[in-house]
Amino acid sequence: MGSRAVVAWLSRRDPGYRIIRRAVRLTLIGVLVFYGGIYLLDSTTMALYSVFTVFAVGVLAQLPATPRERARVLITALPVTWVLVVAGTLLAGNIWAAAGGMVVVGFVVAFIGVGGPRLAGVAAGLQLFYILSSFGPYAPGTLGERLAGVTVSALLLILAELVLWPDRVTLVSYPRRLAAAADAVADFLDVLADALSGRVDPGPEPARRQARAGRAVDQLAFEELPPTERPTSAGRRDRAMRDAAVALREALDFGDRLAVDTALPGSSAPVGAPPPPGTPGTPDSDLDWLLRQGADQIRAAGRTLVGQGKPADAAEPLRLHRLIEEIWARPRGEQAQEPGLARLWLDAIVLRVVEQAPILNTAARIVARLPITRMKPEPGQRHHPFEYAHRPMVALYWQRYRVHLTPRSVHFQGAARIALALATARVVAGYLNLDHGFWVLLATLTLLRTSAADTRTTLRPAVIGTVLGAAAGAGLLLVTDRPEVYRGILPVAMVLAFAVGPLLGLAWGQGFVTLLLTALFAQIGPASLRIVQARFTDVLVGAVIGVLAGLLLWPRGGGGELRRSLASYLDAAAASTEETVDVLTGRQPDRGELGRAHRAMVLAEASMIQYQAEQPARRNEGVDWSAVLIAGHEMVRGGQARRDLRPPPYPLLTDEVAGPLDDFAHRVRGAYGDVADQLGRGGRANSVTPPPGPDDLAARLRTLLRIGGTRASALDLVDLEVWLICLTAHLNRIQTEIDGTSTELPLR
Repeated sequence: MGSRAVVAWLSRRDPGYRIIRRAVRLTLIGVLVFYGGIYLLDSTTMALYSVFTVFAVGVLAQLPATPRERARVLITALPVTWVLVVAGTLLAGNIWAAAGGMVVVGFVVAFIGVGGPRLAGVAAGLQLFYILSSFGPYAPGTLGERLAGVTVSALLLILAELVLWPDRVTLVSYPRRLAAAADAVADFLDVLADALSGRVDPGPEPARRQARAGRAVDQLAFEELPPTERPTSAGRRDRAMRDAAVALREALDFGDRLAVDTALPGSSAPVGAPPPPGTPGTPDSDLDWLLRQGADQIRAAGRTLVGQGKPADAAEPLRLHRLIEEIWARPRGEQAQEPGLARLWLDAIVLRVVEQAPILNTAARIVARLPITRMKPEPGQRHHPFEYAHRPMVALYWQRYRVHLTPRSVHFQGAARIALALATARVVAGYLNLDHGFWVLLATLTLLRTSAADTRTTLRPAVIGTVLGAAAGAGLLLVTDRPEVYRGILPVAMVLAFAVGPLLGLAWGQGFVTLLLTALFAQIGPASLRIVQARFTDVLVGAVIGVLAGLLLWPRGGGGELRRSLASYLDAAAASTEETVDVLTGRQPDRGELGRAHRAMVLAEASMIQYQAEQPARRNEGVDWSAVLIAGHEMVRGGQARRDLRPPPYPLLTDEVAGPLDDFAHRVRGAYGDVADQLGRGGRANSVTPPPGPDDLAARLRTLLRIGGTRASALDLVDLEVWLICLTAHLNRIQTEIDGTSTELPLR
């Protein structure tokens, strides 16, 4: 392969040469601190802890994409490394004390990743500091040198990230993706407003805008971002970004429905939408104007997200919310006495579209760290939007950790698996008195995966790479034992370990890490074959412990928990749907089902994310778990929105008006419960037929108006029935996937 071919290959594998530049930065810092500790300060301890700090950052940790964010993560993690080094140093004198500390440290450090992807990214690197310091010799007197080595190395790494060939950020951040989606959705709503006013363009522009909005919203899927850049933390900004994404998806989904009902050129009915009840009728200036107001506010929210221009007024979301309420309740000529079903259908959808604008606007201000107008919950309203914006950050994270503090959480399982595996490795290495015993724990840490299948998959390349690296190291040691030779080899070995592994895979990475450790310890102690022998033995022992831990502790990983957690979520979501209808019609009090569904949603989403990161599992083929998750979200978020925006009770108290709606909700809940039960048991014995909706909606609307109901209550009735009908379509979709006859589902 010629040099041009190598450059072309490297450009494809490493766009912008970020991996290469990072490897060079790490190597320069690693060589500086190691040689400075040994040859300038005559401190082997300081040199060792300095270089392993670089190793933790370069091999084990996953840091954010931007230099500033990486520097911020490193400076935040530094005090934690001090605590771990101190704890390991003080417990190193006794095997069982060190192993007990490993259980606590291993679990806490791994479980802290529940708080967000950036915490999870540094967890493995943090484990190394306790592992290294918990091995002998027991020397509390060297604690100062250890802490100094860690601190100096970390500070130099932070400085290097900021000033030494800093990476050019090419990744589109999530706020910018939200802003782009907001702009595209607003343009689409303008076209819908034209359709409502009778001025629709017969050309291709409406379809083009609709497609553009769909593509922009699709870019909000977390799969489009690296794990460290996903807004999944418990913090306010990330929660606000998730709320903004949901608002844009909802606006687009209702906009797609509206495009069909207004006969927008090129539009097609979205998956899961019921057929329109008829022609919407004459143009409507109120809805046309309101839709444009919503589009303007969505654009303003997009500008706020990226700091362009003057941010939207903090009071604007509340003003628009009140305007929606006013128009929702406003009589409309003769329709106040006898509204047409088609007109009410159209009104309900338009108002649902515009209701997303104040939500998006407030979320954008939270993301931009701007003050928001605090909206007090209405009487009878247990949940209200953006309550997290006014809660202490500690409370938000504690709420997240508390939900996952259960053996049913994949995060809890993963933390327990790591803690027990590392503690076992510490005991084995201690009792076998292995040379460089911390390599056993390092091998266990790097090879252990969330499922037994994935752990076995990593075993072969890891062993092959270690064997080849040990062979190369042994060849060097047989040729020469002169330290100056290894001083020259060390920088090359560092570049290869930090760059080639990420570019070529685990086997290459393990091989060059073995060569790097050989070059390091050939300068610290006697340069003999015992170094490579110890490395090979320790990796094998660590690999065996990792495989056994994977087989004995939740071996199916995210795939095993996925079926149970999603079945539980689907059942809880269905129960919350029935409760929402009961509460909004005043038939039953709030029983807390929505809160239980929210907790089940957190566990189900975590299982889904972990499952998607694992190797595909054939046992779950034939089930579109994304469709199950989307159906649950439609129930939970739809119920939440209806309780938030129009608190209960609705004036639908008569059995004649509300009875069929309650019965429909009960049948929807029962059908979803049957599917959830069969999913949880691993299959499906009988097909669950989606319940049909009531066929007397028009008659019940007339009855409602006759007994004193308002146009607003009529709209509420239409809105609830449309929501339940859409849920039956999602139920049908899930069962299609269970049968194994998959069709494409747009995941927004």
